[in-house]
Amino acid sequence: MLGNAMRKYVMSENKNGYSKQVQSVYNNRIKHYTKLALKDLAFLAQKLSEEQQAEIFNDENMKDLFRALLRLNATELTANKELLRKKRRRLLPLCYELISLLDDIKLAYLMAPIGSRYMIKEGGQLAYLKAVYYRSMSSKDEEE
Repeated sequence: MLGNAMRKYVMSENKNGYSKQVQSVYNNRIKHYTKLALKDLAFLAQKLSEEQQAEIFNDENMKDLFRALLRLNATELTANKELLRKKRRRLLPLCYELISLLDDIKLAYLMAPIGSRYMIKEGGQLAYLKAVYYRSMSSKDEEE
């Protein structure tokens, strides 16, 4: 997605050596390219076979993305209340959407059919999410 020049720009902490015009162009391109890449990834996730998806969208490949998106530096955020407010404003809707997607009866039934029955009986908040969570903790080789 990023060429060498844009990668170097992103890695530059203070953007010294880049004119305001170049910074503006790079920033706009980064936003545009990233949005296109995310749309393409969603399209691929919808259209690829399960075998292809397993090679691409697995925990090894996705873990770094999730960690980077949800990264929180407690020292930095405690010192900078404005940054903390901005992070909350960005991350809370993403977390809500993710939790809502995971707390789904159909997903729980498909991912954790036996566990979902216990969670439904238990009830309470996020019962389906709990079923998926507990099932994800058991062996990958274990099938129900």
